[in-house]
Amino acid sequence: MVPRRFLNLVMKDMRVSGTYWLTRMKPEENLFYSSAVEAVAQLTQNKRLSVKPLPESTLQLPSPAFRFRSSRARDSTLAFLPFYGLAGAGGPSEGRVVVVDSGGHTLLYDAHDGLAELLPPIDEPAKWPSPISLCVTNRKKNAIRPDALYTINQTNSADFKSLVYCNGDSMAWRWLNLPEPPYVYDEDKNDTTIQSHTLLQDGKTICFSGGFGTYSFNTDSKEWTKAGSWRLPFAGCATQVPELYNLYFGFHESDPEILVALELSSPDLDDTDAPPNVLHQWRGFCRAPPGGADWSLLETSLMYLGEYRFCIAKWFLIHDESLYEQDNILDMAAVLTGVEIVNGQANKHKLNMVKHKTRTFLFDKPCDLEDVI
Repeated sequence: MVPRRFLNLVMKDMRVSGTYWLTRMKPEENLFYSSAVEAVAQLTQNKRLSVKPLPESTLQLPSPAFRFRSSRARDSTLAFLPFYGLAGAGGPSEGRVVVVDSGGHTLLYDAHDGLAELLPPIDEPAKWPSPISLCVTNRKKNAIRPDALYTINQTNSADFKSLVYCNGDSMAWRWLNLPEPPYVYDEDKNDTTIQSHTLLQDGKTICFSGGFGTYSFNTDSKEWTKAGSWRLPFAGCATQVPELYNLYFGFHESDPEILVALELSSPDLDDTDAPPNVLHQWRGFCRAPPGGADWSLLETSLMYLGEYRFCIAKWFLIHDESLYEQDNILDMAAVLTGVEIVNGQANKHKLNMVKHKTRTFLFDKPCDLEDVI
């Protein structure tokens, strides 16, 4: 797989309501040493010299590539949905993002070409306060635009849609309504919040997991299948990596400071009574930087970059004495860390994770780093 050349950083402009801007950063230049050997040597030297870097800003933000503004004066939040998958890593499509506002207006922006394309509106936008999405590639040779975006609201998963390019007479993008998940009709399931999701190895089946159990959706047949009453041990999006024995990587469901890896045996997940076993757990890669004792972890995200390398993105609240009093929250910070899996070619049971560089962003307004996609 060609390594990813850019990370897309979404910033919120605090000076102008409903305004965001997108910038791009090269992870190879900013988050990684030339090799895992150099990374280990640098870590060893820092320990020997007792070097403890302070949680200060270590990287200048690149200039904005594009600015976005909501059309609504109230509820002016924008959602940014990445529109690329593993197949697009390192290629032009890694800069595509679908932007959705609370009024249902949608836009497709391609940072690689610098082009914006108007999309049809989404019906009932009030149901979309927390959308999650995955890109699925149509493997048919006659597909003009083979990628489709499947998106569902994390906390109200009755609304499930796909953005597809219709090759018929219209030749245009369309939002299509998809069958609702079966668990939303289960009276015994009070919580239908999606805890984790992933695209399975066949490239066409999406897996959703939470307190309702684990279900898969086949994007070809448009059918739902229940895998079991158990849930996957992930929080957020898990990424399947073909180069690493098709293992799935993500954050642990009960501890956001632990990264885990496991294998899922088949697209239907083999309807069993137990979740897949975790093969690996790595600690110490998601903590606040040294000196950040008053930092509380707010959110985490994991992105695969190709060539056994990942980017860990973390958001922290910086507070004074008490996190629970709003007046004591001083600021926010974002921390990006490059990590690499080594010994991957030898054995799937002997993988090690090596930490490369960490970049910390402190935001004292006028902007906050909202997302890394």
